Amino acid sequence: MNKILFGGSFDPIHLGHISMAEAASKQFDANVIFLPSKISVWKNDSAPIEHKIKMIELSIKDYPRFSIDLFEVEKDEEQNYSIDTVNYFINKYPNDTFFYLIGTDHVNAFHKWKQADEIAKKVHIIFFPRPNYDLDKGNIQKFKMQEVVGEYQDISSTEIRSLKALYLNKQVIDYIVSNNLYFMPKIREYLKDFRLNHCISVASLAYDIAKKHGLEHPERAYIAGLLHDIGKEIDQKPIMMKAYKEDLDLPRFAYHQFASEYIAKEEFKIVDQDILEAIKYHATGKDNMCTLGKIIYAADKIEPTRGYDSTEYVDAMMKDIDEGFKIVLKANKEFLEESKGDINNRLTYSCFQFYLD
Repeated sequence: MNKILFGGSFDPIHLGHISMAEAASKQFDANVIFLPSKISVWKNDSAPIEHKIKMIELSIKDYPRFSIDLFEVEKDEEQNYSIDTVNYFINKYPNDTFFYLIGTDHVNAFHKWKQADEIAKKVHIIFFPRPNYDLDKGNIQKFKMQEVVGEYQDISSTEIRSLKALYLNKQVIDYIVSNNLYFMPKIREYLKDFRLNHCISVASLAYDIAKKHGLEHPERAYIAGLLHDIGKEIDQKPIMMKAYKEDLDLPRFAYHQFASEYIAKEEFKIVDQDILEAIKYHATGKDNMCTLGKIIYAADKIEPTRGYDSTEYVDAMMKDIDEGFKIVLKANKEFLEESKGDINNRLTYSCFQFYLD
């Protein structure tokens, strides 16, 4: 049987890792063994190893040819060398053929690895190429490396840990949030539990809506939902005076959407314009909203913790985003009219006119 050894910090494991493993598994007709490393000493935002293991398990549970082995984690030695890992698996499965999957940067540094020649004799070195990256052809030839054919996904674990991006299995996202990992302590600096639970609920519903309709990268909806109220519990006036003077004419309830966009940009380094727009207008709405904006506006009004039965509105959004949004918008307009809420500010008025006129 063919086996691929795939080691790394997996901090956290993301969709790029899964994509690489799938491509390699298919090309070499092999099972893939994920090998988390014990520590990431250079990362001050690393998750404890027990959490990284759990996230790997969640990510690979639906892939019959994927498994996890804790050899490197459970070794007594603080420092692990790849030759030790290779020898362990060859001894454990003497009748199998092994491949060792490495990253593009490791191709160029492979000759510096401990007993690199010995590793290359015992296993087949395979690598996933990165576009516009100059590879050491000498190393490729010397160590008889083989290229894995597939679409490279430029995904950064650093960006995931800071919430700039979130290219993760949904179950892994939920695990990170519920276990207060990576970006979550920073979010908790802004939000008390009640508001945070609302934001998590909005994020989860928004993700489900985006996923249901096949939107590319539904995790973008999760980020927008999670951050949409990040400015709700701070003094918003200084941010308004600094960055949104032209919007000071709006009612005070609207200020938090601008403050939230500001924090998303400045503190969480969000650059995706649709995410920022969805946050910026989630309370008032506006004319000609982007699809992500419609999803966040609706999810904010109908998420399950709101305290009323919103099933019909959730179903409407799941059936059709544009028509569902109009149904939610109409219901919100009626609610605001009955409760004497502000529907005459220029943003809310333009939203109702554009979609409900």
